[in-house]
Amino acid sequence: MANKNHSMKRQIFTLVVVIFLCISCKYQTKENSAALVNDTSKIYKGPIIDMHLHAFTDGHPLLGMTHPPTLRGETYKGVASGSEQKEKTLASLQKNNIVKAVVTSGHLWFDDAPETILIGDANKGVDELRKQHGEGNLQVIAEVAPFYNGILADDASILPYFELAEELNIPIGFHILPGGPNYGIHLMPEFLGGMRTYNANPLQLENVLVKYPNVKVYIMHGAWPYVEDLKALMYAHPNVYIDVSVVNWILPQEEFNAYLKPLINAGFGNRIMFGSDQMTWPQVIGVGIESINNVDFLTLEQKEAIFYDNAAQFLGLSDTEIKKHKSR
Repeated sequence: MANKNHSMKRQIFTLVVVIFLCISCKYQTKENSAALVNDTSKIYKGPIIDMHLHAFTDGHPLLGMTHPPTLRGETYKGVASGSEQKEKTLASLQKNNIVKAVVTSGHLWFDDAPETILIGDANKGVDELRKQHGEGNLQVIAEVAPFYNGILADDASILPYFELAEELNIPIGFHILPGGPNYGIHLMPEFLGGMRTYNANPLQLENVLVKYPNVKVYIMHGAWPYVEDLKALMYAHPNVYIDVSVVNWILPQEEFNAYLKPLINAGFGNRIMFGSDQMTWPQVIGVGIESINNVDFLTLEQKEAIFYDNAAQFLGLSDTEIKKHKSR
């Protein structure tokens, strides 16, 4: 009799456990389904401003290059010619609702997309850039990249570019790490052999920002991985913005999230801008957009700020133009 009672108790216990597990699974399924809906509702689909692109002519060394495996483990096949780069990049801009794009050597593409292209340039003397701006063919001084040659931001050869940006009241984009592919110093020493990680700290801009307090500067690639120093610089200087180009397609998603979170927590979400640094791999534009949409702690409003609002303010777009973009 005792054995029979014991058996019945075991059966009842097993039945209770099964019922509990079924209810729990059903609840978790609903919860997961709700989370999926919430995630879908947080995917930003509005207008985007890309603060970092390049236009090349035939013969550029990056044309035809396959990007070596990123820290995500992905490779990207490069376009073969300048015309293919233009065609596929402009198609990607349209596909991804990119309404403005700062393009270094943008004069090469301007006639193809005059409402979209903002011409960037920096590989010229200051007087030539001033003249170019006066003719209406320069909207941003970018990209300024002495990092590749081991030269810091406050070097005497670089300061005139910041002075010109302040004089003309136009933004200047300053490139630091990451530059080129991971391990680029060793993979491409002929192009990247002069860069050093010890020259990549964003604090190198401090003396420049004190000397030219009204300059509008954005740090390309977001000064990763020097997040704490970047926070200090942004705290001290309200005219410092960043773009998140390259880091949004070369870093693993978890690392990209870990980089963004301290900046958002510190209150700098209104000075982070989208960028792709599309060179010869047009597909990375979509990858960069997806990475930001995949950041689970960002609200839809915060994503909108990163994708559009912050850059619109930084570039000084008119209310009319902003309204036009957002009505599309």
